[in-house]
Amino acid sequence: MTYLTFDTIARVDEIVTDVLAMDLIHSSPEFLAAILAIAGEPLDARPVAIRRSVADTSLGETDIEMVVESSGGRSAILIENKVRAPLMDRQFARYRMRGKAGILNGQWHRFKVVLMSPRNYYEALAAEHLSQIDANLSYEVILDFLAGRPEFAFKRHVFESAIADYRKGYVKSPDTAMMEFYQNYWAVASSEFPQLRLIKPDVVGKDGSWIYFPPLYGGNSVRLIHKFKGIGCELAVATRNAEQLAETLGPYLQPDMIVRPTKSMAFVNVKTPAINHILDFETVRGNVLTSLRALERLREFAMDKQVRKLIMAAL
Repeated sequence: MTYLTFDTIARVDEIVTDVLAMDLIHSSPEFLAAILAIAGEPLDARPVAIRRSVADTSLGETDIEMVVESSGGRSAILIENKVRAPLMDRQFARYRMRGKAGILNGQWHRFKVVLMSPRNYYEALAAEHLSQIDANLSYEVILDFLAGRPEFAFKRHVFESAIADYRKGYVKSPDTAMMEFYQNYWAVASSEFPQLRLIKPDVVGKDGSWIYFPPLYGGNSVRLIHKFKGIGCELAVATRNAEQLAETLGPYLQPDMIVRPTKSMAFVNVKTPAINHILDFETVRGNVLTSLRALERLREFAMDKQVRKLIMAAL
């Protein structure tokens, strides 16, 4: 049998990959099993409902809502699908609110929040978003599934095009004041704290109030973040064992360090002065230096042999 070849689709809208994923869930038991495994549900769970663009409440919209039933009761798999679009404010936090509302309303007994997206989209998310997501169904995983199934050639082509579409990048609108602050911040960090390895900023938007430093151990699981609007400086660890890690790190914390676990992140925080980036940089330079010193202490803490061993064991 001869299969057609296709030209790359220049722009793939999320509604298209929504519908293709729903079709695969309906038509392929193997794909359904893959979704259940990613969501941590029993493989014998049976779908009882699947809907797209669900906005039954005032808590926002769910791209794909799938309800499955097993011996453990009903579970909702709430899927947010992203190709290239930026996240809305508290987008995944509102997914969790919808999931909890469904439990209270008796629609399901438990829920999982899943992001379906190119893998690099998920890996580039800020810790505040990652902490609200239970699993990533990457387009690359979907491609691997489709690779040995020539009957799904066009679906594979669409997902390949969607990844290429993402790689073209979402273009941020630069904010002049934030860009100037970042440039000055980088100049101080690179000259006085080169060990922090802060990358020279490119385009920064007006919402760029979290400064991310390169990963400490490789990968994206452990990194420093300066949340300069008021939260302070943090060592962020992406882990499903956040509570346990927080407990084991306790004896190693310095007096001003506080460990804060969430569902999928553990943060070691040092409170530093809030910085108003609009002010003249010389006015805030002292607070920037204070923060960079705190970040260096957090880096040294993370690189301590015993602390690193505990963190690595939790990843």
